[in-house]
Amino acid sequence: MPSRRLLCVATAVFSFACLGQTPPPVKQTARAESKQQAKLTPEQERGLRLLKAAESGAAGLEPDMRAFVLWRVGHAYTKVDAKKAFSVAKDSFIASEAIDDPTDTNQCGPTGSAGDIKSWVQERVLAEMVRTERISEAEELLPSATTHVQTQIITQLVQYYIGKKDFNHALTFLSQLADASEYPFGAAADLLSNLGPERSGDRMTIFNQALNNFEQHGASEGFTTDDIGTFIEKTWTHVPPELALEGIDKVLEKTKSEESHSHYSMSSEKGSIALKSPYELRLFQLLPVLQELDKDKADSLLRDDAEMQAQLKKYPSGMASLTSNGGLSSYGVSDDVTPSTVAASANQQIAQQVMHRTIEVIQEAGKDPAQALSDALGLPLQGQGPMHQSPRVNALMEIAKGEAKQKPAIAKSALDEIVKVGDQLTPQEIAGTSSMPKIYLDLGDEEAAKRAIKVLVKAAEKLYARDTDSDDPNKAFKGTWPSADLWTKCVQAAAKISPALAEEIIAEISDPDIAAAQRVAFATSLLGASGESMIVSDCRKNWAGFTMSTESP
Repeated sequence: MPSRRLLCVATAVFSFACLGQTPPPVKQTARAESKQQAKLTPEQERGLRLLKAAESGAAGLEPDMRAFVLWRVGHAYTKVDAKKAFSVAKDSFIASEAIDDPTDTNQCGPTGSAGDIKSWVQERVLAEMVRTERISEAEELLPSATTHVQTQIITQLVQYYIGKKDFNHALTFLSQLADASEYPFGAAADLLSNLGPERSGDRMTIFNQALNNFEQHGASEGFTTDDIGTFIEKTWTHVPPELALEGIDKVLEKTKSEESHSHYSMSSEKGSIALKSPYELRLFQLLPVLQELDKDKADSLLRDDAEMQAQLKKYPSGMASLTSNGGLSSYGVSDDVTPSTVAASANQQIAQQVMHRTIEVIQEAGKDPAQALSDALGLPLQGQGPMHQSPRVNALMEIAKGEAKQKPAIAKSALDEIVKVGDQLTPQEIAGTSSMPKIYLDLGDEEAAKRAIKVLVKAAEKLYARDTDSDDPNKAFKGTWPSADLWTKCVQAAAKISPALAEEIIAEISDPDIAAAQRVAFATSLLGASGESMIVSDCRKNWAGFTMSTESP
């Protein structure tokens, strides 16, 4: 059986922000509520009717789709009725409890991953409660959440209390996760770093707790902002040198002793690097720290490793050299080196070179839009891999977005160039142009916007055929399918032109579950609710890919 590959296409690091930044509670009288309702526009009234119908219709859906639709309904209410939004969101959490727990590892990843819609809904409901300081309500529901969600929300509570400078409560919650298999190294690092010198004992307690958890459970073989290596990078100056050295020794010893066949490639605006094992990954990450603490030991580790010497000469701060100024732009993990993985690595290097050139063209647009447009046309039309987008189209889209106000003629030319090659693009590549209708509308060309929507609808239909392919179907929850996401973009774009056009698109969707979700998307657009980040999942026999998509208001 061919080795399974995990393709992660990330454009940003996502976190639950705004903890502790909560507006004061608003108490409305019946008269005030009536006044608020009277101010609703006809479009908003229509949106509310759609939401009420969707909420009622959710009862007839399967548990996963019921929880998903109710969660989206709750989000849509946030613009006009915060109390109702909270109530429906709570209903979506309760509905999620009826969803079967996923197996430890399935086709879309382990419990709590992007393929676990139960945890996805629960985490977002509880996270919003924490964000809006409904702490008691969150704690009431927390025991009913999956283990993964409990860990994530307790982590957010740690961060919440750090933001409040209530370090004692933060320590209490962190201690609850001392033995958790998903220890929050990132939150622990933040707490330790915020404690003053007078709390050196607590600093050492946290450092030892993190180190003990790593020894007990290990850590992800990959690089994240929430792992033991990053924890040490952030905290070593806040603890005694001998304790930091002990931590580095244990991490390097453990990763060196464990059998692993993982290889890593990563790149950013600063450059790219390939590492052949978890040990090499941690060595590259921690050697700059070790050089500060014990130069002789660092030199001895490097003495017989010419390749690592060269890497650190190029990137003297290790991982920090790559992740400064915005973090990694791409990151990949593969298994043992075989002819196929060598080819894949070579393809990835080519893709990274193209990506760097694409970024240069996009940045050039800020100085010389006309030249950037010309250079964009020289980029490759097709991207690499099943989840990648067209470099040329990506650059043209960014130029169109950036110049719509200042240089409308340039923006329109960029969009027109995309239209010219539309028949050469895959449905996935066309999906990357989902903001074309909005830009055309901003440029005052409604007819072009309608034509763009039609192209996108056809691409959504093709993606749906691929999602339901009997030979290799998409095993992810259908509410997160690429086809569902693109239909959402089409419906929301159409709603800005004509409600009738949006309804026509929904009526032609053959899948009743996806159609139900699109009615909520339509209502959200009518109500003007802010866009919501949504996972897009594509899980096949031998690979799985995930991206994040933000809906338009």
